Parts: sequence; structure tokens; C-alpha cells
Amino acid sequence: MQKVIEFRGPKSEAVSEPLAAAPPSIEPILAVVDSLSRTLDCIKTMCATEPIGPIRDRLETERANLVIGLFVARVAAMRLSSGEQAPAVIVNSNLPIASQG
Repeated sequence: MQKVIEFRGPKSEAVSEPLAAAPPSIEPILAVVDSLSRTLDCIKTMCATEPIGPIRDRLETERANLVIGLFVARVAAMRLSSGEQAPAVIVNSNLPIASQG
């Protein structure tokens, strides 16, 4: 289990209470959803015209990654719009998301 660091404002009283964190904005998440959707549409179009081979295989892998990313972004947007607190998760960006079997 990792410890979460809590940032506090300047101490003005002898007993300081943690500041309430401002709710995150949904606009950046919606921008990501829009961008992923447009990119997914482009890759779908390219997959439809590309013959079977290594380039199409790579496009299919990227398409699978985009579908996963789009799902995660939409879930985050739904949680944020409903006011649900998202769990803190540490992501290792060095790991591949999907690869060919």
C-alpha cells in the first residue's frame, strides 16, 4: 500500500484541517474522449482499406489500445459527472497495453 501525500494550505490556526480538494474538471476528460474517438475512426478507415499484412496487424493492435483507452476515459467522465470518487491507481506507462499473440 502506498501513502498518499496530502498538501495543506498555509497554517493559520493551531489545529489545521485538511483542505477540501477542488473537484477535477470534466473538460479535459471530454477532450480526450473526443480525440480518441476521432483517432479510432481514422484507424477504422485505414484498417478497411489496408490489405492483410504487418501494417494492418499493427493498425489492429493500435485500434484495440484506443478502444481500451476510450472506455477508460468514458468511465472516468461518468464517475466525475456523477460525483463518484475515483480510486487512486498508479499506472506504469512502460508496460505495453496490447500486443500480438
